[in-house]
Amino acid sequence: MLRATNKAGLVAACVIFMLMPLSGCAFEDIDRRAFVTSIGIDSSEVKDKKYSVILKISMSKGDPKVIGSDFLMLQVNCNSISEGLDLLRAMSDKKLEYGHVKVLLFGEEVARKDISLAVDYFMRRPDIQKIAYLGVGKPNAYELLRFKPKEEAVAGSYFFYAFERSRMQSPFVYAVPLYDASRRITTPGLDLTIPVMAYVHDDLQINQIALFDKKKLKVELASDESKLLKLLIAGVHNDTLTLKTKDGVFSVTTEDGESDYKLAIGQGKAKAFFSIKMKGALIERMDDSGVITEDIKKTLEQKAEEQLQKNVLQLLIKLKEEGLDPLGFGLRYRSRHWDHSNEVKSWSAIYPELEFQVKVQYKIKEN
Repeated sequence: MLRATNKAGLVAACVIFMLMPLSGCAFEDIDRRAFVTSIGIDSSEVKDKKYSVILKISMSKGDPKVIGSDFLMLQVNCNSISEGLDLLRAMSDKKLEYGHVKVLLFGEEVARKDISLAVDYFMRRPDIQKIAYLGVGKPNAYELLRFKPKEEAVAGSYFFYAFERSRMQSPFVYAVPLYDASRRITTPGLDLTIPVMAYVHDDLQINQIALFDKKKLKVELASDESKLLKLLIAGVHNDTLTLKTKDGVFSVTTEDGESDYKLAIGQGKAKAFFSIKMKGALIERMDDSGVITEDIKKTLEQKAEEQLQKNVLQLLIKLKEEGLDPLGFGLRYRSRHWDHSNEVKSWSAIYPELEFQVKVQYKIKEN
């Protein structure tokens, strides 16, 4: 009996010993944690500092019925992002949690210098989601982050949902998550694009795309050019096209548009053949000159094709002259050639001479 008691005591002691490493002392209660929803990177106004790092921290109470969530902003000047986040950690009485960061904003001044190191840093942090969206803030990231729309339920959610909706609803913006930005920076033959978020007259506008040459911002496309670039990259939905003909001025809603291209590299000059197919409906006459007939519809289809063909060709030539490749011509070339040691150099010589051929088919559906 005594031997059995000693054996049971030994087993109990072993169980207690094994459970000791599972102590919950390291757990942080939710009221002792601060949830960062957005991070901004601006150029520092302090002479010997490189960055100004801004955190937007949600102060939501967790009640979905409460609209207009409050937030706290922390800002510090530093020479590296890691240094800045360490300094910001010392400015809070709570543990800063980065698992809910959905937006990374770069001020325009920083974007025109170099963002590749910052993107690489955020990719290496395991606590920052790789699906966080990137944006260029005008005039700077701080002004964008302090923007507080009335309908925002959780601090920072407005930016995230604006990017999310842009995939299908906005004809202007091609939203780029962190993992895609890193891929475009590190992949030869494919350049980075980031939406521009402008704070104008107490309102937020997202209708432009910024083009990067791997590291820094080179060109900001106008809103009309941004529409065309999104069409070429990802297609468009619910866009509006204004057409002027001899019969009057018309507004056509493009319900669906898609684009594809083929790259031909032969003994002569290299050519890229684009095929664009679009469907329109809901024609609105913008004057008082009569009803819309079938002949007018055919004229509008032809006018839309000519207008889009001209504008797309101008955009492609502009991208080539700037030496930028957001459409991945170089990547397409590399995927079909096997001389890996020279393919990047070869494409660098081919791209400036690349010719474009654009074919557009625009079909207006029956009402």
